[in-house]
Amino acid sequence: MRTGFPPTRRTALARSPSSASSKRASMSARAAISPDGERKGAQMRLSELSFRGRTAVVTGGGSGIGRAIALGLARLGGRVCVADMDPDRAESVGAEIRALGGEAVAVQVDVTRTEAVERMTRTARDAFGRIDVLVNNAGGASGPTFRIGRVCKLGERDWDDTFAANVKSVFLCTRSVAPLMLEQRHGCIVNMASLTGQFPFPGMPAYSAAKAAVISLTRSLAMELAPHVRVNALAPGLIETPRTSLNRRPEQLEQLLSNVPLARMGTTDEVADMALYLASDAAAFVNGTVMDCAGGQMWMTRDGRPAFRDLAGAG
Repeated sequence: MRTGFPPTRRTALARSPSSASSKRASMSARAAISPDGERKGAQMRLSELSFRGRTAVVTGGGSGIGRAIALGLARLGGRVCVADMDPDRAESVGAEIRALGGEAVAVQVDVTRTEAVERMTRTARDAFGRIDVLVNNAGGASGPTFRIGRVCKLGERDWDDTFAANVKSVFLCTRSVAPLMLEQRHGCIVNMASLTGQFPFPGMPAYSAAKAAVISLTRSLAMELAPHVRVNALAPGLIETPRTSLNRRPEQLEQLLSNVPLARMGTTDEVADMALYLASDAAAFVNGTVMDCAGGQMWMTRDGRPAFRDLAGAG
């Protein structure tokens, strides 16, 4: 994990064609307005990814992927509201950003409760005056029956909690922040889905179904909030985080890696890089998209058998 702010990476955008095609691109770019009113997209060729003058809210920002995204946004000049269930973790990341010369506030939030989400939004708005980026990263799956396997042994409470943490949270946070973005006529939302939402496997029905719902919600919101607010999703595969080690036995991790063509787990920084792209003007024409970050992993073995046939029957 990077702990400092390395030099900004440069991203070259493709040049737009001339004549009629260029004129059409210029017209369509009117919908992409930056916070200072400057038009982006086809009329501007970005020389670098930058979030200067913009404010981002990152839920689940106190650790793992959320922390990497929060630090990346700050590294590129963004002001960050670090929101997390654990106030100490949120403040730790906020302090890290401030110590490195960035601007950040920290807020404790339960993303499944309306009043807590509204307080998060007020905190970010009061601190920085606007919200340009929302990263719905909080979520996951837990509970005493989560790792047992088949649906017959899945507890109703664990099912409900998984949907609340992953789907209801996206709904509540988007409902709270989207009106500000629409008023600004500028905003971007990045939802954290999962490869399991596209390739579900036996043994994790609640989580797979919840992440599939996040993907569907992303596409619905992308149409509803356009043209001034873009909504996209990331679908990570096996990513190296503290939670990965806690939730998987060594033999499970070995089996998972056997189905990753790149033969390793991804890093939180690699997921963060994709989130930064989706939230930036470099992705000004990307909307309603689900981007995989999984090293080519699928939920089938190379000979076509289910990759988790044995795991599903465990317990």
